[in-house]
Order: sequence, then structure tokens, then C-alpha cells
Amino acid sequence: MMTASIYKAQEDAARVLQEDLKGREAVDIVKSMMSGKAQCFLQSADTPAPVIVLEGLDGVGKSTLIQNLKHALGLPTTCLKSPPEELLHLRPYFDGQPKEMRRAFYALGNYACALRIRSAVVDGPVVVDRFWPSTVAYAISHDLQMMPDAVPDVLEMPDDLADLLPKGNPVVFLLLELSEAERAKRVRARAGSTPAGYTLTVTREEEELERSISHRARLTAAYHALRIDEQPLTACDASGSQEEVVARALNLIEQKTKEMRCSVPTSVNWHFTRQCNYSCKFCFHTAKSSFFLPNTPEGMEESKKCLTKLREAGMKKLNFSGGEPFLQPKELGELCRFCKEDLGLESVSIISNGSKIQKQWLKKFGEHVDILAISCDSFVEDTNIRIGRGKGMHIARLQQVRDWCTEYEIPFKLNSVINVHNVDEDMNAAITRLQPVRWKVFQCLLLEGENAGPDALRDAQELVITDEQFKAFEQRHKDLKCLVPESNEKMKDSYLILDEELRFLNCTGGKKTPSRSIRDVSVQKALQEAGFDGDMFVKRGGVYDWSKPTKPRDVDIEDLVAGTDFKKDFMTEGNGQTLKKGIHRDCQKSHAGRICVFVVAGVILASTLRVLTKPTPCR
Repeated sequence: MMTASIYKAQEDAARVLQEDLKGREAVDIVKSMMSGKAQCFLQSADTPAPVIVLEGLDGVGKSTLIQNLKHALGLPTTCLKSPPEELLHLRPYFDGQPKEMRRAFYALGNYACALRIRSAVVDGPVVVDRFWPSTVAYAISHDLQMMPDAVPDVLEMPDDLADLLPKGNPVVFLLLELSEAERAKRVRARAGSTPAGYTLTVTREEEELERSISHRARLTAAYHALRIDEQPLTACDASGSQEEVVARALNLIEQKTKEMRCSVPTSVNWHFTRQCNYSCKFCFHTAKSSFFLPNTPEGMEESKKCLTKLREAGMKKLNFSGGEPFLQPKELGELCRFCKEDLGLESVSIISNGSKIQKQWLKKFGEHVDILAISCDSFVEDTNIRIGRGKGMHIARLQQVRDWCTEYEIPFKLNSVINVHNVDEDMNAAITRLQPVRWKVFQCLLLEGENAGPDALRDAQELVITDEQFKAFEQRHKDLKCLVPESNEKMKDSYLILDEELRFLNCTGGKKTPSRSIRDVSVQKALQEAGFDGDMFVKRGGVYDWSKPTKPRDVDIEDLVAGTDFKKDFMTEGNGQTLKKGIHRDCQKSHAGRICVFVVAGVILASTLRVLTKPTPCR
């Protein structure tokens, strides 16, 4: 719904515009733009391009800074306005309309501008001259003539607009600020001295701004009160020379970009069930709930929507954990397929105790799994039993799953929790035999409410080891190249953990405090409550070669010869000829391509016949 001329959703603005002929034209233009909207996933580049939105009162130097930023950021940098050029021809008409209609046009223009940002940032940085903050700030100060604290429910960017912005790219909102005397001086001096290529358009609201001190006070207060993902705009001092202003802006952009990149959910661990068939005494994600979202078609669809939100926010790797994930094999398989095929994640991994894995599952879904990790804490079965890791035969089961991983070409990983029962064990021989791609060893960690305290289902107090003991275990196995040790310090805040209700779990206080669920709020809002230490994530080696090696696809004779230079690509092997490795290319179904098929088929057939008909020497 709306507060006077402030619209909190695209459909609210569109509903008002439908009452006007030119309004319907604007709605149709944006609908057309929406129909061409593509999913916006984080760019593969290590440093995705930023989006910089400049806001502030008339005369603070936005247009000048835009040109200077474009020069400083280099090409290709796209400069946009809201509303964008698709709607610009309608602006003079709506500037003369009543405030509800006029503001609906500008509100809709923000959605169109977001779509332009979404597509342009793929090619490089984007600088935007005003966006949603100006639309709402002017509505509060000019239309409602109120201070922002009187309308608290309109101060946050609408969810449907925020969802259109690229989530994997840093989006920095700069609020340019200038003393009133200097701002007024610039306004008086700029008539006829606008930057090259920039057309100065002054609205009635901007004319009134120069006449009314109270209007300026309300507008300034509104800008400061607005929030994007619950964060205020970043104030930027616009005084001084152009060089000084652009230097300050670039410094703020770099600072905010670093902050935002630390909060990108690159690697996420989804404990999508708490249910488990084992009773490990140190478990820090216990069966306190039986909730399982993907259990129904509606729940599966909601799960996929939330995973898509994470992907758009920059997730590259998703790890399914529990509980025991393979207690829900059907849903696990479908989610793995969705993450690889539909979302195109770099990595999908699973952590399991191995007891419920079936060979048929790996045969059907193994192609969608980049890493399968099995938890095993000891290679002495009695030790596993004392820990709660099954009731026997865990090591044999581990070997069985390891063999299946080899058969289905799934990289195999091993996880071990080091505690009082296994800290003195020498596992070198067993690890060498299993040859995991990674062997994660965790120091037993206590978390209030999970494996420690009166409300916990487990009591791991007696299993805790000292830092020195953990270091000694690490030293004993230091020659194993697959070893990845993680102490309590490294582990506690460096994992992004989602629980079964898709809430990030904040472990900074020694217990798991859930954020709001990404079912209800944006990923960015939930991340602010996650307590995630991005620097430690990088320091502990959280980013590694986590994708399964690409397997060459099966090809037929047409695939082999398409685009091949026969003189260069044929080589002699034994008594016949074959194509060199690495030249499998997609066949271009042209007449020439089909002719090549028959030619190479004849060559190979002739070579084969020569081998078959060659006289066999007497022995």
C-alpha cells in the first residue's frame, strides 16, 4: 500500500498510472523491460564492478562528480539517471501532473532504472544520478511536508525494488553534502556552465527548494533517515575542488566495497535437517527440531527460491549438512540437481556420516555433487562407538562409500572431530590409504544450547581438548598434504551456517543465535545478523579448488571431426591413425561439416582395414 504519494511496491505505482493514457504507456514500457529481465548472478570476476548511486540536494555537485567518476573508473563505465532514457520522453508530461501521478511515474522509473543497472553492470561500473532515495525524500519533504520520523514505515527501500538490484556487485549510495552557503553559491553560478553532454533539468520542486528553508531542512532529514537493507546512505563531503571531491568519493567507494565483499555469502552451509541416526556426543547441531522445509512441493519450491536469492547474492558453493542429509535422499538429490543445473553453482558438497548413502543414489545424482565428505573420527571402531559415531561397522561403511566415490568419480573428503578419545591416535596410514582430496580436522567446539549448558541435548564438556593437544595432533599428521586443521579460533565465526528454517546462525557469543530467515527478509539483511568473519573465512582457506574436474562429454564421429585441421590434428598411434586429444569440438551442422564426417570416417575405416588385413608374422 502507499502513504499519500509514496509507493511501497511497483504494483502500487502502476495502479495509479493505469488511470492515465501516458501512465499506461509508462507501465507498458516497464513491463516490456521486466519481460527481458535475466537472472543476475554474481560475476565470475574476483572484483565485480561497483554500482555507485549519487544522491543529495540540488547544487551539491552530482553531475560534475558523475563525469569525474566516469573518467576515474575508466571505460566501460555506464552513467544512468532515474527515470532512465526509456521513460525520459514522458518526464515533462508527468512533471506537470498532480503529485500522486507525478510521484507514481518517478517511483516506476526507479524499477526501470534498476533493470538498466542490472544489465549494464555486467560490462563494468555503473554510476547513477539519483534513484529511490530522491523519489522518497522529495515526496516526504515536498508532498507530505513532514519530517521523516512521522512516516517511519516508508523509510526502507521496497523489497521488490531491492530484489532487482544486482546482489553480487557492491552497490554504494553516496549522499553528497555541502554547507548551505556553498550549495546556494554553486546553484547561482552553474546556469550555463553544466558539464559537457549533461542536460540541466530543473523541476518545480527544485525551484521551491531554493525558496524554502524548511523544505531544505525536511529534505536533508529525509535523506539521512532513509535505509537500504537497513543501512543509511554514506555521507560524502562535497566541498573543495573537483579533485578533492572525487578522491573522497573513490575512497568511500573502496571502503564500502571492501565491507560489502566481506559479507558476500560465497560459501554457505545449509543444515537443512536436524534429524540424525547417530548420537555423536560432541555434535553442535542437534535434533532440537523435526522441521524440514523441502518436505512438500510448496516447501521445495520455497527452498529453491531461497537458494536462488543466495545465488544472486554471490553464493558460489553450497554444502548440505545436518543432522544426516541422506535421511532425506529424494529431496537432497533434487536440490543438488537444482543447484548445479539451474543455479550453476561452482560447487555442491555434502557432509554425511555415510550410513544411509546408497549406491543407486550416487549413480543417479553423483554428477551433481562436487565433493562428498564423510565424517569419521577414528580408525579404531571402539573409539567411534565411545564417541557415538554409530554402533560398529562405521569404518567398513566408510571404505564402501570411498569405493563408490571412485567408481562414480566424485571427489572424496574426510572430516574428523578431534577430542579426548582420538587426540593421541596416529591416523597417517589410514588417511594415506583412503586418499581424500581434503581431510578436515576440527578441534572439539562447545556451543551453548547444543552440546553445552542446561538446554543442550548433548554434553561435550568431557570431550574438550586444549589448544596444545590439538596442535600436537596437527603436528603428528603434518606431512599429509590433504590435512586442513581448524582450531576453535578458526572455526567459530568463519562459517556461514543456515539452519533448517534458513536462518543464519551467529556463533560469536558462544551459542547459536539465529538471524531472521531469508524466507522473510533479503539475504543482505539476514547477513547483518550472522556474525560472519569474512577475513577468517579467507585465512582458514575457505576458498579452494572446490569444483569437480570437468569430465569430457561423450562424442560421436561428427563431434570429433567438426572444425578439425586434419594435417595438424591427426597423429599416428601404433598401426593406425587417431585424432589428437583435446580437439573435441561441437559439430557445426553445415554441408561442409557433413562432408568432413564422411571423409574422416573413410580415413579411419581404411586405416582399420589395413591393420586387419596386414599379414600376421609367423612365430
